[in-house]
Amino acid sequence: MADAYRKDLAYIHDVGFGDLAKNAALVLRAALQQSGIDNGLVVDLCCGTGLLAQELTTAGYEALGIDISGAMLDIARERVPSARFRQESILKAELPLCVAVAAIGECFNYLFDENNAEPELYKLLRLIHEVLEPGGLLVFDVAEPGRVPGSGRQRTHTVGEDWAVLVTAEENQTNRLLTRQITTFRKVGELYRREQEIHQLRLLARSVLLDQLHGLGFEVQIVDGYGQLRFPPGYAGFLARKRRT
Repeated sequence: MADAYRKDLAYIHDVGFGDLAKNAALVLRAALQQSGIDNGLVVDLCCGTGLLAQELTTAGYEALGIDISGAMLDIARERVPSARFRQESILKAELPLCVAVAAIGECFNYLFDENNAEPELYKLLRLIHEVLEPGGLLVFDVAEPGRVPGSGRQRTHTVGEDWAVLVTAEENQTNRLLTRQITTFRKVGELYRREQEIHQLRLLARSVLLDQLHGLGFEVQIVDGYGQLRFPPGYAGFLARKRRT
């Protein structure tokens, strides 16, 4: 398994890129309450720094977060001391009975665990269906083919008060792989520390996921954003409910 989201990138992701998790948490909370589920355990896969867990525990739910990044979990444990957190691959995790599962931020795409292939992801979806209570919810989003617009490399940068991040993204359309080269700069004293990470993602087709979810017994709604936050091209969200009967 890769060494992913080390200390500096974990910090930058938390302070600069938390809107996706925060908005997803609001959508999940509203969907649970509309289903008459006002308590119970929510499992947060690829939980990151605990932003979704914080929202759900504040609303009266219990939370279990699972992530491969120890640096992310250090922030999550400090943010949400009432929640439980485990460091492991989501593909190998044993999941408890729960009322909802969240997998936000291209969680199912990442190849931090090199065993992430279609059969393994299907096994995870099947396990999620098994552990969800009747009427329970699965909310997640994925990167699809076309995540990098146009052809060639896409370069972006974002600057914060004490940090900056440069990202070069390139999509291999033949192999359906997305590679991101991420260079971070974080202020330490009067200087900036530079680090680099390389992330690979396996791009997933929504049609395949829809067929798998329906086959498992989910009722599925495709969403194009969480609340007021809209997804970019090449990005799909899913709100799936386990049938009550």
